Amino acid sequence: MIQHKSLNQLLCAATVNGRFREMLLRDPAKAIATGYFEHSFCLTPEERDLVVGIRAGKLEDFAAQVYCWMSGSGNGTNGHNGHNGHNGRNGNGLNGHTGRQEQFATLLAAS
Repeated sequence: MIQHKSLNQLLCAATVNGRFREMLLRDPAKAIATGYFEHSFCLTPEERDLVVGIRAGKLEDFAAQVYCWMSGSGNGTNGHNGHNGHNGRNGNGLNGHTGRQEQFATLLAAS
């Protein structure tokens, strides 16, 4: 079982859908409450507090803060700037404009 499955799913949804990504960056509490299409995120109270407390302008920065929290190297909300170099992450086919729900379903199945 993957730790933080819903947190990973939240990040996957933000990766495949620009509208959801913008909502997550602008208003994380609303993004959690709204969910992604028919999928809701069952975050633990600690995960929810983390997500709501993150302030980031880009998904890469948001994900870096989540990673720091998950790895135990920080609380995730202090803007750990050394984790922005996500080399090769944009070439994975997830930035296309079609089939985003199917891509998300595939990512959920892999989680």
